[in-house]
Amino acid sequence: MSVKFALRIAAAVAIAAMVSSAATAAVYAPNRQLPAQVITEFKGAPASLLQQFPIGGAQMISRVRDLGASDPSTLPGLIGLLKDSATTKDQMTAIVAGLAQVARMAAQTDQAFATEIQTAIAGTNNPDVIAAYQAATGDVAIAATGGGAGAGGGTGAGGATGTSGFAFGGTNVGANPFGGLHYANSPASYSGSVGGASVSVSPR
Repeated sequence: MSVKFALRIAAAVAIAAMVSSAATAAVYAPNRQLPAQVITEFKGAPASLLQQFPIGGAQMISRVRDLGASDPSTLPGLIGLLKDSATTKDQMTAIVAGLAQVARMAAQTDQAFATEIQTAIAGTNNPDVIAAYQAATGDVAIAATGGGAGAGGGTGAGGATGTSGFAFGGTNVGANPFGGLHYANSPASYSGSVGGASVSVSPR
């Protein structure tokens, strides 16, 4: 019995190690990652991001996305900024939007990291941060990894009704619980359900 117990413990440790290893893999391919020096400088002084982008905005969203997708170990620094009293509301919104984009991409290749981002956002215990993340992803419950919706599917904050609750574009085909991104999308067909009735919209 003790041998079986030891084997179970060993198996659990191995699984945990694999999950941890998966979560440290970069979302971006090497040719898209930020230079190592940029990442090192950010990790050494995360608050410099606030000085670099004093009004938040699209450029800050892009930098946060690139940091998170280039090196998952930047996540603690980014989350720390969300807890920093010096972070303005506009900056907070930009940081959350950038992290939402990273989570959306990671959901396709590294579910462990995508879940880590959601958990970190929820762990801020800041209603404004959580609400901003929900709005950016089109998700209602950010702490959960499950996301299927039945009739009258999930809806994002001000987003479209459908099976995945997309708020910012993207197709509903093969959707995951992280909602849409702030990316421009090429024309595509959308389908979902409203009140049990199937809805299909095709581009003109």
